[in-house]
Amino acid sequence: MSENLTVLIIDEDPGVRAMIRSVFEGVSGLEILAETDSLVYGYELIRQNRPKMVFMDLREDPSKTLEMAKRVSSYFKEVLMVVSGHEMSLDTIKACMEAGIRDFLQRPFTPDDIRAVFEKHRLALVSDAGVGDRTGRIVTVFSNKGGLGKTTIAVNLALALSETVGSPVALVDLNLQLGDITTFLDVEPKQTIVDIARNIGRVDAAYLEGSLAQYSCKNGTVYVMADPLHVEDAEELTADQINAVLTVLRATFEYVVIDTTTSFDSKTLSALDLADHILLVSMVNLPSIRSSQRLLNLFDRLGYDPQKIKLVVNRYMPGEEITVEDVEETLEHPVFWKIPNSYNVVMTAINRGIPISMVENSKPVEKNFLELAHKISGVLPSALGGGHVAAMPSKGKESKSILGGLFGKR
Repeated sequence: MSENLTVLIIDEDPGVRAMIRSVFEGVSGLEILAETDSLVYGYELIRQNRPKMVFMDLREDPSKTLEMAKRVSSYFKEVLMVVSGHEMSLDTIKACMEAGIRDFLQRPFTPDDIRAVFEKHRLALVSDAGVGDRTGRIVTVFSNKGGLGKTTIAVNLALALSETVGSPVALVDLNLQLGDITTFLDVEPKQTIVDIARNIGRVDAAYLEGSLAQYSCKNGTVYVMADPLHVEDAEELTADQINAVLTVLRATFEYVVIDTTTSFDSKTLSALDLADHILLVSMVNLPSIRSSQRLLNLFDRLGYDPQKIKLVVNRYMPGEEITVEDVEETLEHPVFWKIPNSYNVVMTAINRGIPISMVENSKPVEKNFLELAHKISGVLPSALGGGHVAAMPSKGKESKSILGGLFGKR
């Protein structure tokens, strides 16, 4: 196989194939592997040649494209698939993401649209290691169920990371329509993520320092990138802009912590793709465990390294009927961290608009967040204890999980 970055085009429309080919012809270091109108032959070309990038269309029967995409994402995770269609509703995009497709183009599209989607993924395509010159790391806090404490975790982890590494941390509210970070910290945003995206061409460290709301507590400082002031402004933001904003933040801050919405869309996918760590928030109850299982399946189809997915159990109480070991055995994924149940402390912090560390009798959970920050950053704490990385359940022992056969294997 050629060392060039290879592109495969699978599309029923010869005009579209010609347009995509014309965009890439003559680009140094890039090779058009082949083009075809057949999904069957296209899959065989993928199987034999493992192209880096595939452009393909949604057929009149979309299930045919999605079925092929699922096979590709299952067996050739390194292949980045871009799909185009005339009808790209939220339901269609969700189905595409679940099939392992990474980006989308609305038909009719232009050569500039093709260039834009290629540039968006260029760094990831040319290097297995991803962005080579980045300095910071991104921690994305995610769950597709509400009420699990994502924002609480994002806010307090960001402050704990800042205290741990001794430098400011960026805290981004990507819940673009119903964000709460400014409420949790009782800060007035100078500019929102929409303002930053509009001015991305002149954004640098000095611009961010003067534009983002700053919050300091004890030894930690966060710069808050707030959600839009008006709900309708969220529609203005594109996934490409989110990608650009997060890339600039990563180049400026040692750590970037992102609080996401619970829904899947291309903007959320950008935050998940760019993340060095995805904190998948769950609880020890059946609905949360089932939700986590579905997400782990999806992340696997998207080709994410399992080490990137860090399962965090929130509101943990020892002695419950369903144990952490039950969760690990059911999900076939280790629990990375447990955050103790501290309902009164957390609600007091939320209602006062302050971090947990500022609440009376908060020491156990404050200590837990600091230890989580130490674990993520690799900075050794002065004393170990509290939360821990749980081992995978033994494969040799007979399962005695209380969850039993309620869930199928992933």
